[in-house]
Amino acid sequence: MQLEKVYKDFYINTNNIKTKKERKISYPSAIGSLAGTLLPVFLISKIRKGRMGFDVFESGSYGKDLLTVVSVSTGGVIGGLLGAMTQKPSKEDRRAKYAESVNHVLNVAFPATIAIGILSLAKKLNYKGFAAKFFAPVLGIGLGMFLSKKSSNLIDEKIINRDNPNYKSNAKIDLKDFIVHIDDILSLAVITKIPFASKIHADKILPFVYAWNGYESSSAKANDLSGPLKALAFNAKKSV
Repeated sequence: MQLEKVYKDFYINTNNIKTKKERKISYPSAIGSLAGTLLPVFLISKIRKGRMGFDVFESGSYGKDLLTVVSVSTGGVIGGLLGAMTQKPSKEDRRAKYAESVNHVLNVAFPATIAIGILSLAKKLNYKGFAAKFFAPVLGIGLGMFLSKKSSNLIDEKIINRDNPNYKSNAKIDLKDFIVHIDDILSLAVITKIPFASKIHADKILPFVYAWNGYESSSAKANDLSGPLKALAFNAKKSV
């Protein structure tokens, strides 16, 4: 196929495209994302309960729970990004990290806001049926992913790469985005007190899931590939 040949030549000529599996661990990013996640967890716990702990995701108020989810997930992204900046990445890599960080923040904020909004409305209407708990994550993730991707693309074009008028962000929804929303499913399971959440101690797992998201976003590089392009480059590499 001609298209595959083009990307094969691209891969051979550059020879510097690395997948995330080939990359070395960035310890500053890892430490920063973990610290950025745990700090808001312990601060919120200290303020609300007078002690430091992990049980901060089920305050009984959907508004407070939403604030907690967004604060903890964003803290992980900011911490990882600050850690990555200590390694003095190139201008192109910095932009890639900024864009991926924005994507991760919005990928949590939009779905969580929509889902918790649905749950809040159901509570206000005194509706206690299963439908609300089912449609909240389904609509939250489905509609939230679309809105977060559109918004992150816009920010990437208009703010992060504003000095390049020809730049066009074409990031699309892929499998990675669905994996990211494991944290939304876990957080909603904790907030709505679904039995399996307490059995697996989801409230204690969530901060580390957010820390991983923060590390992933801060590890982004300008020559990262995703979607069809990544698949074509991978096939090219195998046949070289």
